[in-house]
Amino acid sequence: MKHTLLALSLASMTALAPAQGQELPPMMYLTSMNLDSLQETLQQTPEFAQLNGELIGSPLRLVVSHEFEMTAGGSAAGLTSAMLAGGSLGLLPVVTNNDLVITYDIRVHNQSVSKYQFRENFTEAKNIYADQGNTALAKEAAAWVLSTVDPFLEQMNADPKVAELLEEYRFYFSDAAQP
Repeated sequence: MKHTLLALSLASMTALAPAQGQELPPMMYLTSMNLDSLQETLQQTPEFAQLNGELIGSPLRLVVSHEFEMTAGGSAAGLTSAMLAGGSLGLLPVVTNNDLVITYDIRVHNQSVSKYQFRENFTEAKNIYADQGNTALAKEAAAWVLSTVDPFLEQMNADPKVAELLEEYRFYFSDAAQP
């Protein structure tokens, strides 16, 4: 009896999860990064083949944001480094140690359905006169961001909330969802 209930509950859980590589409906792509290769990488996957940054009226959105969070040691080192860089009139670089946090957020009508976060620590040395802007990432950080696509897809494909979204989409738009 217990085994039957366990098998039924496992079967219902796997029925909710979308199949690996299942195409999602057209979604608008928004990002806080200046990293075009991320959108291209996502569009090469079966799940996000219809991802488009110009679907302005779409209620479905994939928002990929980034933020730098200071670490405890990075805060003290950054202050010391900034004082040394300022004292040397910019000859010495400013060294920062931050956690880069990437968040993939699937939204429907601006309400979050599922969020997935990835975190990695980076140390950078920057010239105080160099204008890198708020969206520029170092090469190592940009490469790491691209490496988060596969773990994101794995987590998303196993997420019952995304499966429920797909089922609802198919229910209302079954003719439009068929190729």
